Amino acid sequence: MAINFGYFAKESVTSFKRNWVMSLGAIITIYLSLLLVGVSVGSGFLLGQVVQSVEEKVSIRVYLKDGAATEDVDALQQQLLANPEVATVTYTSKEQALEDFKNTMVADSPEIVEQLEGNPLPASLDVDLKDPRNVMIVVDAIKASPSFAAVADRPDDPEKSLKYGQQIVNQLFAFTSILRTVSLVFVALLGVISLIFINNAIRLAIYARRKEIGIMRLVGASNWFIRTPFLMEGVIQSLIGAALAIGSLALVWLYVLPAAKESLPFLPLTLTGAAAAQVSFILVAAGIVIGLIGSGLAMRRYLKV
Repeated sequence: MAINFGYFAKESVTSFKRNWVMSLGAIITIYLSLLLVGVSVGSGFLLGQVVQSVEEKVSIRVYLKDGAATEDVDALQQQLLANPEVATVTYTSKEQALEDFKNTMVADSPEIVEQLEGNPLPASLDVDLKDPRNVMIVVDAIKASPSFAAVADRPDDPEKSLKYGQQIVNQLFAFTSILRTVSLVFVALLGVISLIFINNAIRLAIYARRKEIGIMRLVGASNWFIRTPFLMEGVIQSLIGAALAIGSLALVWLYVLPAAKESLPFLPLTLTGAAAAQVSFILVAAGIVIGLIGSGLAMRRYLKV
């Protein structure tokens, strides 16, 4: 027996028009739910890029005291180079540190450079890592080294002679985790509300067509022949909500992100076409699932076929 999809689509649209108030409420709620899903997923992509960018800049700087013995500095440098987690170790003299500081500050705060007397900056060893996530392994190795205690510019508290950026990465991960948790809670709440709206819209559609459904039963229509238009109605509502969510996110992608990137040029705020397509696919798939579940629950409760 051939399946007449045109008939099912026509019946779904007709039912949609009859109960347009409930259908509109369902669409708006689905739209808000999927918009939050899209914002959460898109933010995940952007935050991942930011975290990766920060991770790539994570390094360790060991500040050396003035007059540190050359053999102690060389010993610490060799120990670091022998560590499998370390990529390179670069020595920066006091003179080079002062020159770098002047080059950095002269454009923004030239008065600070002019007020400098002598050279207050220490020499340092700059340690680049193969995997920034293992920064604490290298930090612990440095702390345990006798050579480090001998050359640290803060012998009373050697740990203050170390500077590394893992704290920033950890804070970013913590912020990302909190943001995703809050987003999931809102999405779950709006998802439940969406199911309730779809459930009520389908219930009204079933009630409005109760006589027609009774006639279908009498003439031997199959259960799926009766149920399919209601399932399609729920899916249509969800797809409209998904389309609105994708459209809103597209406006953000086209107009808001470029403005944010211009204001924050130091952050990699770029969403690739592949990532945008992935977000759109997730929203469409989530919309179809919400529509099918909402319609299925309504039919199971109110349509006894």
